[in-house]
Amino acid sequence: MVTTTESKMDAANRALKEQNPFSQNIIRASHVWNESPPDIESLNAHASDAVFKTLDEIKAGHYPTTSLLITAQNGTGKSHIISRIRRHLKQNGKALFVLANRFNNLDKIKEGFQKHLAESLSHEGAHEVSQWQEIASKITLTSLENLKPSSKIPSTQGLVQKFTSKGVETAGKWIQRISDTFCRVNRLRDPEVIKAILWCLSKNEQPYAVGWLSGKELAQYKANELRLPSHRQSFDTVLQVLEVVSYFYELVVCFDELDYEDFNEQGLHRSQVIAGLIRELFENMNRGLILTTMMPGTWNGRVRQLPEGICNRITAQGKPYDLKHIDEQSITELVAFYLKNFYESKNIEPPHSLYPFDEPQLKEIGKEKPTAREVLKWCKENCKPQLEQAKKEDSTSYLKEVSTDSEGNTEENEVEEAFSIELKEDFQSYWEDNHLIGDALLFSLQRLLEKQIEEVEIISVNQQVKKRGGKDPYLNFKIYGKESNVDVCIGVAVLQDNGGRGLGAGFRRLLDETGDFGLSRGCLVRSSKKPLNPYFRTTYLEPLIKVRGGEFVDLKVEEIQPLVAIYNVHRKREEYGLTEEQIFEFIETAESDKILGIHSPLIQEILSAPSKQVPETADEPEVETADPEELLEEMPGNTSTLENLDDNSEADLDFLGDNDEDLTESDDLEDLVLNE
Repeated sequence: MVTTTESKMDAANRALKEQNPFSQNIIRASHVWNESPPDIESLNAHASDAVFKTLDEIKAGHYPTTSLLITAQNGTGKSHIISRIRRHLKQNGKALFVLANRFNNLDKIKEGFQKHLAESLSHEGAHEVSQWQEIASKITLTSLENLKPSSKIPSTQGLVQKFTSKGVETAGKWIQRISDTFCRVNRLRDPEVIKAILWCLSKNEQPYAVGWLSGKELAQYKANELRLPSHRQSFDTVLQVLEVVSYFYELVVCFDELDYEDFNEQGLHRSQVIAGLIRELFENMNRGLILTTMMPGTWNGRVRQLPEGICNRITAQGKPYDLKHIDEQSITELVAFYLKNFYESKNIEPPHSLYPFDEPQLKEIGKEKPTAREVLKWCKENCKPQLEQAKKEDSTSYLKEVSTDSEGNTEENEVEEAFSIELKEDFQSYWEDNHLIGDALLFSLQRLLEKQIEEVEIISVNQQVKKRGGKDPYLNFKIYGKESNVDVCIGVAVLQDNGGRGLGAGFRRLLDETGDFGLSRGCLVRSSKKPLNPYFRTTYLEPLIKVRGGEFVDLKVEEIQPLVAIYNVHRKREEYGLTEEQIFEFIETAESDKILGIHSPLIQEILSAPSKQVPETADEPEVETADPEELLEEMPGNTSTLENLDDNSEADLDFLGDNDEDLTESDDLEDLVLNE
């Protein structure tokens, strides 16, 4: 007869053979927006509790703005802390949350933060709508209380439904009236940012509004529809958003990923550049907490070398909160937590809470003060049914198995695992990031020096594209090589812009009619699915291909994702515990299905002989012509008028409320409010 214990063990063994409970043990801050990772809230609770206590003090009015620093070695649970903080804020509605962790262009750090601010606020908040929609709802409520004080105001979800169901024309009228009133009441000088926030109440227009708020250029037809200027990339936009948020919410801005070894044009390390941004943000933020995370070595060796005023703006709450390593007690809590979730999901009762491990075995590992990541990695490699485990004669250091390869886990597989993790990242977060895509292409091409791809032998690839060296914001890099024994210089520009100045500037670089860049030919990398209006097609694209011998390379998700993934593995190699040599070897020996290195169809197309055929691209809707004075009158945000207003003049602000009529008697908002 089989005993109950034997039955439990059999069931657990079968489950362990089917799935490893520790197969996904790397959590990063970017996962904060997804399903929250497993978390033991007692681990490093001193750090997260400090954040929540600080927010309570801000809410109580003890001070408006402060900052806090968390220092942590790789693998000690920094990303878990960030996810824990975000989860609490979302569940409790205590504050809005912004994650600033991917600054791909350190020479445009403020523009990068504007993008992070806009994209973070587009994620869901506490009320099953985006954080932008929460802000827009508060703006609407404030304005309607002034315009129609006796009316019943819809909920946030109700407002989203109303704005989404109505056409652009009706929604635009509502937004005009609401933004004018809000600016009048709060003496704001620039209604355009308010209008863009309000457009987030329409599910159809929210992507365009968030793009505009992030600094992207709108296609002219869409700018006309939303009655916004086509472009608003400036730190002033950031400051106005922060001011508006402060009317309604506390804000937590979390800076992460400061430790990567890259530098701006002035030679400042990533952490030092971001520290300067934090100081400026601290001095302009009205209400909230700036949370920064970095490794102790980065803090002591990089940031603390900066002027004291900068350091004080990062640690206004005092000394850094250092995350602790795992000890004998916490290791059993951590392992038991993962196993509990696993067995419950399988509806299995294991022989004991730590099965297939033993408590003495785990406590021996805990004595060595490992990181959480080292523990989870060891568990992943050793989580096997007990009857199948080999007897360990030498148990002096269980963690020796963590730092060396175990059977069946080669160095190449470790790179492949990291590569697989990066492949799962949401491509939409970088689909229009010209700089990141360009850097990923550059990284892969630099691995192919002295190799021949198509008809081009690659001699060098670099970003110093100008005559006297130096980077350019629109031409990503140049490829020097030999094609049929003739020297060639191919300029590559990734241009995912919707239109406007950025797209035109990039095209002019590729045409290189003045010879400033010394190009043999220009190569435009852009998705053919992105619309292109007739003006850009006839003025730039056709001359590039037909006259200058350039090329259009269609950017496809499935072709660029692997290149961005391996580039990010290289950037985060310390986080993954990898070396450059391992990564380069992986690229060199990767099978063709990985489409890396010489197998990349995107790189092959860049280096192939130009087809001389103008590609078919999506057409951007035509923009109706209008009398310039009429257009100026219709378009909001005559900033020259706004900027000349006297701060102390009420009369100067009268035009924002359309004083020719009684605001409370206007009926253009009747469909927006609820009937009693």
